[in-house]
Amino acid sequence: MKRKYELLIFCITMVAFSASQAQVSESGRIDSTFRYVPGEGTYIRLSKKDKFIFNINATLQPGMQTMDVDTGSKVTHTNRMSLNLVRLAFNVSAFNNQLTMGLVSDFTGTTGILEGWLGFASKNQQYRLVLGERQTNTNNRLAMADEKFASVMGPTTAGKSTDGSIYGGLMQNFVGSTREGGIFFETNFTISNKMRLYPSVSVTTGEGQGFWDTQTDAGFKYGGRIDFMPMGDFIKNNAFIAQDIYREPTPKLGIGVAGSYNVKASNALGGGHGTVTGIYDESGNAAYADYRKLVVDAIFKYKGFAFVGEYTDASVYGKNLFTDAAASVRMSPAIASSKYNLGSGLNLQSSYVLKDGWAFEGRYSFVKPEFDTATSLIQKQDWFTIGINKYIMNNAFRIGINTTCIKQHGAIADKTTWISNLAVQLSF
Repeated sequence: MKRKYELLIFCITMVAFSASQAQVSESGRIDSTFRYVPGEGTYIRLSKKDKFIFNINATLQPGMQTMDVDTGSKVTHTNRMSLNLVRLAFNVSAFNNQLTMGLVSDFTGTTGILEGWLGFASKNQQYRLVLGERQTNTNNRLAMADEKFASVMGPTTAGKSTDGSIYGGLMQNFVGSTREGGIFFETNFTISNKMRLYPSVSVTTGEGQGFWDTQTDAGFKYGGRIDFMPMGDFIKNNAFIAQDIYREPTPKLGIGVAGSYNVKASNALGGGHGTVTGIYDESGNAAYADYRKLVVDAIFKYKGFAFVGEYTDASVYGKNLFTDAAASVRMSPAIASSKYNLGSGLNLQSSYVLKDGWAFEGRYSFVKPEFDTATSLIQKQDWFTIGINKYIMNNAFRIGINTTCIKQHGAIADKTTWISNLAVQLSF
């Protein structure tokens, strides 16, 4: 792992050195440029003909969290301070964006290299093939956003989506990892006038962020997503950010549908490995069920106002699966809910960003298990969140606070959890 960081630092140093040696073209104009954009990082442009562009961006987010858990019989209080985000990203674009590369290092999670991918696009940018580990296309809309745009992250302990309070109950209950390794194919079309369509498909290992981890008797994860934008494209990646930080000058609407099928998933969320045990086939060998997930979401933005709606449903499929090596007890759907996160969730949230950078938001999330039993990994939950953020310096600097109340009820004892997060973020 140390050598990976050394290689990353070496590449960045060489790029900076190359920029300092900028040559003058035959026409007498500077052929290379060095430019810093607040919130986006440093851009180094080499060669006007082939348009080699290097982007270096870092994000630092220290924060603190307070949590109270009330089980009815006692109240547990905890405080925590942490570095939620410490990331360094290095992106390359060449030959008019026909060749792209991305490398993201994560210094707070369990995976040092969060992303590493290579992309090839057609000359007109209508088709794109990406190889490597990157943001997956099969989660709910806000789980697909870069975490640096989250409205105050919760403290990170394992580098996974289940940490903290990010985007409501859907993230914690149905998203094991936001990155996956494999092959991604994307395309885009203009239907009529400004109407835009963005289909994509993927075949990944199904291992989540553990791209290099080994797993025996595993299958691939097949997924796809299609986004329809009837009012035209959003500014930058604003279709996958909870708040309208760019204040869309005209109304914009995005509607998305995504799905995935993870063959022989050994992770309860279909985004990792080695956490599911106690399932066997007819021969008494360890086996796994296939994990399926369906997502439907929509987002609307206009002049600082944003509304997001997301729905997720997760289920499993498998034939001739048993809970004992003797293959005498067949695995029932209720037992499967104790092995996998099965059920559905709904997330509704609204926010408004003022011209001076103040942002206010509210969110409600509802999580429902497929089987309301005490052994189910998913329990009935209601999430209520309010938050305030202040964006400064073109969103490069941000201060935010949010409070979430989680009410869990159903087959097991009821409990109420209060989580409050305060964070300061700097992107440069």
